Amino acid sequence: EAIFHGYGHKSVGDMAQLFVCIENIPMFTAMKIFYLNSVISGQERSTRYQNFEEPEYIRIPREICNDKKIRKEYEKIILKQMHDYSVLLKKTKEIFKEYFNINEDIKEEKSALQARSFDCARYLLPYGLQTSMAAVMSARNWSELISYLNAGDGIVDREVGKLIYNLLGDSDVNIDGYIREADGLVRHTEANYSRKNSTKEILEYLRKKVSAQRQYINKGSESDSCTVSYNDNAVEDLFTHYELLINPLGSESELEFDDEDSEYIGEVLFKNHNQHNLIGNLGQSGSIKIEGMSALCTLKDLNRHRSFERFIPLLHDEIDMDNELNRDSKDCFFLCNYLDIPEMSELKKEYEKALIGTYNMIKRWRNDSLKVMSEEYSQEFTKYLLPHAHSTRYCFYASIDDLQYTINLRSARGGHIAYRTLVYRWLELLNSNDSMWYSLLKKIEMPDPASRDQFIDRS
Repeated sequence: EAIFHGYGHKSVGDMAQLFVCIENIPMFTAMKIFYLNSVISGQERSTRYQNFEEPEYIRIPREICNDKKIRKEYEKIILKQMHDYSVLLKKTKEIFKEYFNINEDIKEEKSALQARSFDCARYLLPYGLQTSMAAVMSARNWSELISYLNAGDGIVDREVGKLIYNLLGDSDVNIDGYIREADGLVRHTEANYSRKNSTKEILEYLRKKVSAQRQYINKGSESDSCTVSYNDNAVEDLFTHYELLINPLGSESELEFDDEDSEYIGEVLFKNHNQHNLIGNLGQSGSIKIEGMSALCTLKDLNRHRSFERFIPLLHDEIDMDNELNRDSKDCFFLCNYLDIPEMSELKKEYEKALIGTYNMIKRWRNDSLKVMSEEYSQEFTKYLLPHAHSTRYCFYASIDDLQYTINLRSARGGHIAYRTLVYRWLELLNSNDSMWYSLLKKIEMPDPASRDQFIDRS
C-alpha cells in the first residue's frame, strides 16, 4: 500500500494475503464461503474431531421470528438428528468392527474404524451445526466476499460479512492489541446486489418459459445419477443454471431458448455486471462437464477443488426451496456406500428410517414457518435443517489436468468411500467418451466398500 502507487487498488489488493479464522458459523455457511471463492486456501474443522454430546447450532433469533412454537420445532428437528447420530454412530462402529474384523489393539485398525464410522454417521448431521474454518485470501478477495455477503438474503451471511469487515477493514470497532494489516486495501465492501438483481430479473423472465412440470427420477445412487460430456456451449450452461434455480430437480422438458432469449439475458447481464461486478458461479463453464445428484457431504469434499468451475443451486439464495424438497422423503438423501454391503442391510434400514422421519419434520416445518416468517428467513433456516445426506444437484466443469489431478487424488485409498466411488465413476464415463482416459482407468484401483484392506488403509 505504501510502496506501490498508481497501480490500481485491485492490483495491489491482490498482493496482500490475509489469514482469517472464523468461528461458530453454520457448516452451510462455511461450505458457501469456499464455494464462492475460486482463489482461496483453507480448511474447515472436520466432523471427525468434534464433540457433539452438547451440540452447538444456529438458533432462530427472536427478532426475525417471535413464534415460540416455530423456534422450538426447529430446535427439536436438530436435536432429533443429533440423537439419531449418537445412537447410529455407536451401532455403526459395532457392526463395522465385526464385519471388517477389526482388532482395536492395533492402532492403525482402531483409527480406521473410528474414522470410517464417523464418515458414515455424519450423513445424519444437520448443516446448521456450528463449525470453524480458516482461510487465506487476498485483500481484494476478502473485499469481494464481504460485499456479496452483505447483499445476501440470510441473516448469518450479513452478520459474517459485518464481522469480517470489522476484523480486516477500516472499521470503527477497536480491538485491543490488534493492528489491522491492510485495512486501506479492504475497500468497496458495500453490499453488492449485482448478482441478486440480474438473477431476479432473469428468473422472472424464464419462469414464463420454463416447464412448470418438474421431473425427478431417482436413479438410486450418486454414481448412477452422474453424466460426463465434452462441453461446447457456455450459453447453454448459463441457461441450465438459471433453470436449475427454478427446478433444481429438473424440468419435464428442458428450456429450448432462441436468439431472442439470449439477447434479453445478455442485456440483463451486461447491465448489471462488469469488471467490478462479476456474475460468479452462475456464469461458470468449462471444457468438460460433470453433472448429477450428490449428497451434500460428498460435495463438501469435492468443493475443495477450486480449480473446478462449480455450480450448486442449493448454495444460491434464489433457489426454489419448495421445488428442491418436492419429492418423496425417501428420495431426498443418499447414504454412505458402506451401507450398500448386503450384510449392512438392517443398519441401512435404520439410517433410512431416521432420515425419512427427519425429512417429514423438515417439510412440515417449512410449511408452518412460512406463515410467520419471511420467505428469505424460512429458506435460510430450512437449509440449516438439511442433513449431510441431502441429495442435491451439481454441475462441475474442468480441464483435463483438473480432472486427472482430482481423480488421482480422490480415488486413492484413505479418502471417504463416497467421493472415491464417485470420481472413479467420472473416470469410467470419461473413458466411455474417449479412449485417451483408458490408461488412467486401468492403473487406478476400483473403490470397493466391502474390501477390508481398503477400509483399514488410511495412507
